[in-house]
Amino acid sequence: MRIVAFSNQKGGVAKTTSSYAMAVGLAKRGYKVLVVDADPQENLSMTAGIDLNEIDPDPEDIEALTEEQQEYFYQNVPAKLFEVMDKKKNINKAIIPIAENLDLIVGGIDLASADMVFSGLGRERLIKDAFGDIEKEYDYCVFDCSPALGVVLMNILTVADEVIIPLEPGAYSLQGLSRLYKFIGQIHEYTNPKLKIAGILVTKVRNTSNSRIWINDIEEKAEFLETKVYKSKIRLTVAVEEAQTMKMDLFEYAGGSQAARDYDDFIDEYLEEEE
Repeated sequence: MRIVAFSNQKGGVAKTTSSYAMAVGLAKRGYKVLVVDADPQENLSMTAGIDLNEIDPDPEDIEALTEEQQEYFYQNVPAKLFEVMDKKKNINKAIIPIAENLDLIVGGIDLASADMVFSGLGRERLIKDAFGDIEKEYDYCVFDCSPALGVVLMNILTVADEVIIPLEPGAYSLQGLSRLYKFIGQIHEYTNPKLKIAGILVTKVRNTSNSRIWINDIEEKAEFLETKVYKSKIRLTVAVEEAQTMKMDLFEYAGGSQAARDYDDFIDEYLEEEE
């Protein structure tokens, strides 16, 4: 199983859109894919049609249930990544089939408190240890990471094979990039020597002169950091937001849209380089 993490310290750069599009695109190509929503905002899970009121309700709502209802909830509702990291649930209980060849793990809103909860020795290996128990066979696992450079990202990068960094061309697009590279370098040195940066994926591209200038800045920064920028660029289109609103994947909702075609090109480019 090849594990890919979409990560950027900056929000609003299409991490969730890109990670979900890659997972769906790989699944449609016949690969067995597990996508992990490791952002406590849980936007990927919502886009995938998961009812978070049932899967990840507020603690007050659970407390309002009868003992019998609580017992049913804990026995039958899929586990969250946070519970797996906390060793309260087995990872196989967290896997939710959502489409042909595609399964999902919901992170859980409690991931927001992970830095306070997981402070002991070996905390960087919680996800890696759990992944060793996965019973199903997958070709790819795709992580949608939160912007925080904390213990959850540390865990993801400790188990991942590679990182893809989505970047939106803009005046502040390179903000925090060097810090992320440093963080990835530390993980590579201390906990995961196989980890590499696969490349930078430019997203939300507008057909403007400023956008072209900013893309050039990204390419210069990538050269300085000794990484590459994918040739495929993801154009900004309203179809992405519409698909999210309809809780459908982009290929199903608007397979002929610019963004869907761009993500298809990106996936093909990624697979060609993996061969």
